[in-house]
Amino acid sequence: MHIVRWDPDDPEALRYCHEVERAAQRADDPSGPPMTPRELRVFLSEGWEANPCEAWHGSPGNGRTDRTASGLYWMEVPDQENRDRARLLLLVHPACGGRGVERALLRHAAGRARANGRAVLSLLARQGSPVAAFLRSAGATPTLTEVRRVLDLRTAPPGHFTTLRETAAAKAAGYSLVSWLGVTPEPHLAGVAQLLNAMNDAPREAEGTQEAVWDAGRVRQRHDSSMVKMGTRGYSVAAVHDVTGEMTAFTQLEVNPEIPEWGHQGPTAVTRPHRGHRLGLLVKATMLEWLATAEPAVERILTGNADSNQHMIAVNEALGYDVLAPPWQWFELPVAAVPGEPGELRRVPGLTGPAPASDPQARTQARPHGAGLGPGLTGPSRPRHWPHRPGPGPGLTGPGGRPPPRPHWAGLRPGPSPTGRVRIMHFCGLYAFASAKGFPVTKAFPRDSG
Repeated sequence: MHIVRWDPDDPEALRYCHEVERAAQRADDPSGPPMTPRELRVFLSEGWEANPCEAWHGSPGNGRTDRTASGLYWMEVPDQENRDRARLLLLVHPACGGRGVERALLRHAAGRARANGRAVLSLLARQGSPVAAFLRSAGATPTLTEVRRVLDLRTAPPGHFTTLRETAAAKAAGYSLVSWLGVTPEPHLAGVAQLLNAMNDAPREAEGTQEAVWDAGRVRQRHDSSMVKMGTRGYSVAAVHDVTGEMTAFTQLEVNPEIPEWGHQGPTAVTRPHRGHRLGLLVKATMLEWLATAEPAVERILTGNADSNQHMIAVNEALGYDVLAPPWQWFELPVAAVPGEPGELRRVPGLTGPAPASDPQARTQARPHGAGLGPGLTGPSRPRHWPHRPGPGPGLTGPGGRPPPRPHWAGLRPGPSPTGRVRIMHFCGLYAFASAKGFPVTKAFPRDSG
């Protein structure tokens, strides 16, 4: 399967990646909300918090004439915390499941994780889906389960949210409410950062993950980024302590005007010193009252919580949320446990030289002819190679010349021989043979294909 990097400026690539996402969602999550092409484009580019991301997609053909995507993966490589980890989401078209697409995507993603210096993959899949079954078979360990819940506003009893707000307000004397539409106003940036930090004691996707550290600048640049780029309408309600002026609780919700019948619950948090005053229920009930007038077309609201977060689950159940299957399942898999792609060479200490910062596995030191590749550098007998092109071709010959960066791995350069010009494209066994016969050859190791 040919795997290529997703180009955010290629509308055709977005179209068939969206087809894969929609087909997978219809098969695995028929009751859930759809994702628009614009939302998918932003998600593949930067995720939900503007971390560095990359996405790759494959097709069953050669990737140039066959424009039908069989699957894709999205990988987030955090650049502040958890720099030893990569988050990975695999999506496979149901028509292509069970044909090795999942395995090819996982192997390619593990290679990219290695190239980014990551040791652990945090993987996400819908529980019970073919991708989840594949990850288990590949040795991934289930960690956190995120249970989704949906609130159907069409069946909510009249006055239900007002009653809940008034009940919570009676327990929250000494607090006032503030609200805003859209991005976080400048005066509230520090308060939102404090509340996002308060969420660090909530269950996380795996043990050993580092806590995110938020400040005002990070809220402005990353927390609000996806809402602006996706074009969603964001609503925020916060509680402020009257005596200190401290923002002590908040909740956020977004509505996409292209799918106005669905609302998406964002983070809800209460700082630890102010818990026990029903502030979480207060801000969420107030949000639902506001939404009834601001977004009358909204029929259902989707939220999700770790299955161990009993306090927030109790708040949501009081509001009327019901479980929506399937839940999201997090997995953990060491990168080293994933076999490399056919022909992939891994960097080995003592045998490899300095590498570019963008790909620490890309360069190797020259070794004597016939010396072999050494432990850890040998691969299958038939790795991928570049198609034969008549004549030397640009970038393939020349004294001391280096080939340009290749998306996979080049073979051996052609050169003169006693019987004329010979092109040698195979990689491992033929290298020693060609050297012994006196052909001038140069090894080329895998480089960043992006």
